Amino acid sequence: MDIRHRPAMPAGLRAGRDLLVRFRLALWARFWTVRSMRARRRLRAAVPGLRPVAFGPVRLYGPTVAAYTAADADEADLERVCTLLEAVGVPYFQVPSDQSDGTPRPPVVGVEESYRETVLARAAQRFARTPEYVGAVGPDGAVTRAVLWADGSLPRAVGQASVLRTGVVRLGPAGQVLSGTEAGCDIEFWRHGRDLGTAPGTDPSWFTVPGSQLGDVYGPALVAPRRNAVSEVLPAVAQQPAAVTGPRRRVPTFAPFAESTVDEVRFPVDVVFTWVDGDDPTMAAKRRAHQRIYDYDNAIAPRETGASRYTSHDELKYALRSLDMYAGFVRHVYLVTDSQIPAWLNPDAAGLTVVDHQDILPAAALPVFNSHAIESSLHHIPGLSSHYLYFNDDVFINRPVRAEHFFHGNGIARIPLSPLKLGLGAPHSLEPAPNSAGKNAREVIRRFHGRYVTHKSLHTPHPQLLSVMQEMESLGIDELERTSYSRFRSTSDVAPASTLHHHWAIATGRAVPAHYRFRYVQLGTPDMRRRLARLTAGEDIDFFCLNDVDTPPEARAEAQAAIHGFLERKFPFPSRFEGTTTRPVSHPAAPRMTKLPQQVTLGEVRQHNGGVQHEGHSQ
Repeated sequence: MDIRHRPAMPAGLRAGRDLLVRFRLALWARFWTVRSMRARRRLRAAVPGLRPVAFGPVRLYGPTVAAYTAADADEADLERVCTLLEAVGVPYFQVPSDQSDGTPRPPVVGVEESYRETVLARAAQRFARTPEYVGAVGPDGAVTRAVLWADGSLPRAVGQASVLRTGVVRLGPAGQVLSGTEAGCDIEFWRHGRDLGTAPGTDPSWFTVPGSQLGDVYGPALVAPRRNAVSEVLPAVAQQPAAVTGPRRRVPTFAPFAESTVDEVRFPVDVVFTWVDGDDPTMAAKRRAHQRIYDYDNAIAPRETGASRYTSHDELKYALRSLDMYAGFVRHVYLVTDSQIPAWLNPDAAGLTVVDHQDILPAAALPVFNSHAIESSLHHIPGLSSHYLYFNDDVFINRPVRAEHFFHGNGIARIPLSPLKLGLGAPHSLEPAPNSAGKNAREVIRRFHGRYVTHKSLHTPHPQLLSVMQEMESLGIDELERTSYSRFRSTSDVAPASTLHHHWAIATGRAVPAHYRFRYVQLGTPDMRRRLARLTAGEDIDFFCLNDVDTPPEARAEAQAAIHGFLERKFPFPSRFEGTTTRPVSHPAAPRMTKLPQQVTLGEVRQHNGGVQHEGHSQ
């Protein structure tokens, strides 16, 4: 039967099947907990400081680490597996993982099936007195069953799995899980085509060409146990040795697996943050003085210009921590401020440049208290890469991301359009500012490109193309120029870095809409704590925003405490942008511009500043 016409399993049957699977897993997990109790007691005695952690019914242990980034953890897990395989003399090769669905994947190595028993026996010896886990990886890339190597033996479902994942569960200071069974290093057991056979029904489900049609090539070919980014069948002629150079070592692979694919981002990507401390008395006084002469003919709702809009909850500190933890591909970070430097920031940190408003905005537009106006001139930052990401300081990365989340390999941007619409009619003061700005951008797009804009943008990192911003500026667009001089948010603004940039880029063939996994949390609302709890529990998203639109004064203290506790738990370790001492918020007399290093990523800067950070445990 053609799979396109295969009837779907009824929802009731599917739910019953899933319930049965969960029930069987729970029974197995309870049995294994009892069976391994004595071995785990010995492990806790040998490795002090381990904490129990649960992933559904599966119980594992993890050490508390002293520092963490996802890139460092991946390298450490890969290093352990490579060292293991080299010690026992098992040939292996790195496999480019399939990340087409946008889900982050751990590093992968392949070995021939004939070495399975050798690998498992040596790993059991090497990791017997460590908290290293091993689990069977299912078709969706998730671990289905996991145990500790220290348990002394493996359940059949794990020992016979075609893909294993091994790694360390890393815990933060409060016992929070920083990386669980979604991280580690995968070991794929590849088989020769002759061992799989070519009889009907023996081909893996992902084969597009049956093995029987590959002729003599198939027999000596290595066949993968699942999809990867290049090829699941590796003919003998393609098994030419090559290597992939990583931060710690050169990892052997085969020549086709060492090539750069068409969709791989090879250009530098920078990040721009905008930040203001509205609690600073100097800034607050300046804002009040200009509010008295504000153009109320185009005034927007008070919530869009109120005190909450400028209140700092130290979001920037934690946003930079999230960037450091999860986005090692970033070359350089620019922080755009109004003569302010956060008390905790080290402005001389490698890979960071503090940019003052007067460096990029027209003198007549200053001072400015409108993010739209600031966005209109971010592309004036000296040294900024042609592809960059724009962050508000209330946007955070929730898990590892790659440059390919934001750009295709040919430079086309992946745009985070929202399912929410702008609405119809003229901009008015009582609607959200993004709606008014989006409606004005719609008129610009219709005037220049004959297209009609309908949707808003998500409050996520915004992919930016320098060429788009320069092109729009060169055309002298009235709405864009007016926004550049708009001190406060106004119903006549456009949103230069979101609605306007994104739809201009789409209309000119330089961007496409993309799906972003995202969670929005508005401070001071009844569902704030529920949404924070979902994020704390490990919600399956890439980004989240904590937006303080108009928190009532009586609710601000509670919201502040909740947000600080949540962020400190989520991102517990100082980033390399933080100083060792806290000082008062400073107001530099002159713009702070530092020389931009050439195509150096955050990961490379961490190595330059003292090497890769290791976990706080021994093995």
